[in-house]
Amino acid sequence: MDILNKILPFALVLLLTGCYEDFTPDTDSRPVLCLNALVKAGEPITCEVSRTHLYSSVDECGDYSVADATVSIYVNGELKDDSYIASSGDRVRIVAESPMYGSAEAEVTVPEAVPVGDVKVDMEPVSLWKDDVPGYDMLASLSFNLKVEMEVDDPPLVENFYRLFFYYSYPSTEGEGDDGIWDASRPPLMNFNIGTFQYDAEPIFSEHIGVFESVMGGDAYGFTCFSDRQFEGRTYPLHLQFTGISYSVNSELFDEALMDCDMTVELISISRSYYNWANYLWHKDNGPLGDLSDSGLGEALCGYSNVSTGAGVVAAMAASSYKISFADFLKKEIFGE
Repeated sequence: MDILNKILPFALVLLLTGCYEDFTPDTDSRPVLCLNALVKAGEPITCEVSRTHLYSSVDECGDYSVADATVSIYVNGELKDDSYIASSGDRVRIVAESPMYGSAEAEVTVPEAVPVGDVKVDMEPVSLWKDDVPGYDMLASLSFNLKVEMEVDDPPLVENFYRLFFYYSYPSTEGEGDDGIWDASRPPLMNFNIGTFQYDAEPIFSEHIGVFESVMGGDAYGFTCFSDRQFEGRTYPLHLQFTGISYSVNSELFDEALMDCDMTVELISISRSYYNWANYLWHKDNGPLGDLSDSGLGEALCGYSNVSTGAGVVAAMAASSYKISFADFLKKEIFGE
């Protein structure tokens, strides 16, 4: 029995190790055209054309562009020039041709932007520090959390995919203010940070995580794409949560403009190709299958492509947005007004 206790671990090690040997796989490795494009509603259509290459190949310049390639853009079957502005509903086909590397093409339909439905916003103060210092009318620091419930009214009878995106802005304090009262040599000191977005507060961001990924500890961190498979043709209340939002100000003169901070939330309708590519990237970079593949303990993950050559992605998107202003909340919490 003791010998079995020694043999079994040794056998397991043999299963998890192997000999390394240089070899040339018997596969067609000739370069082909790679086509990438993100067609955005309301913007001109642009694309990038390059060629594929082996990991073992070395290019001193790292330049794999194809200078002799020509690109044709067809919208709803008609040839368009590079000044054409894409619209929702357009069926866009992009064809690239090169005398050296052949041709590549892909087609995508620009989705309809889904307007943001009813929005409920809840701001909860966490901590406040302020001081009355002679010569300083604004001297304070505030931390708070934000909860947003945003309705997504999914159009019926069509497959829809979405991505959530957000960004924030705050007033510039460089030089004089708009009213000329700020001293350019001593501008106000102000900082605003949106804090931490809680991906796990919205379950639908985890719809791409299977049982295996869940058991292995996979989570939705960094992933905000989702489909309508759970609420097709209905309204879904999207829950967004931010913690640790911070605002601080140090100014000799009171100016309400220093509180004009806001955040814009974009509900982006995306094509299936966009959704599939985002899923592939998550599994490759954040999922357990990607880790097993990188370590050699699992099969290699095949990259997603909807281009005829199998290289590149042509996707499309259309966005709607909603702006959340923090000005009134900041004024109320700091000055009690």
